[in-house]
Amino acid sequence: MKSRTAVVLVPIFMILAFSVSARVKAFHTGPPRLAIASLEHSFGSVKPGTPLTYTFKIKNEGQGDLEIKSVSPSCGCTTSNFDKVVAPGKEGGITLAVEKTEAYKGEVVKTATVVTNDPDKQSFVLTLRATFASE
Repeated sequence: MKSRTAVVLVPIFMILAFSVSARVKAFHTGPPRLAIASLEHSFGSVKPGTPLTYTFKIKNEGQGDLEIKSVSPSCGCTTSNFDKVVAPGKEGGITLAVEKTEAYKGEVVKTATVVTNDPDKQSFVLTLRATFASE
């Protein structure tokens, strides 16, 4: 009878111990904190047809995982690629790219709205700039 009770009680105690441990960890973990050097990048003067690609470096200076929930470019000509989760103390990136620029002339500005789980930077806009000039 004792062994049957032990077989039932030991797994219950283990489940409770893991559950309490997870709750304590979640309680002591603070929010993420996104740090980014600049929200804008300028390519300067470029020739038409030059693809534009830039990776904005981000760092999580908080205590919880930083989640990049979405990156929404303002037009279909701009693509994005990004790290979905950045652990505390780690760096990640958000890459914006405009591949087909043959028809562009003059100053061009492309933006993308970023949504995160950082309570202080829940949403912000990244900007790419370039001036297309023929030689």
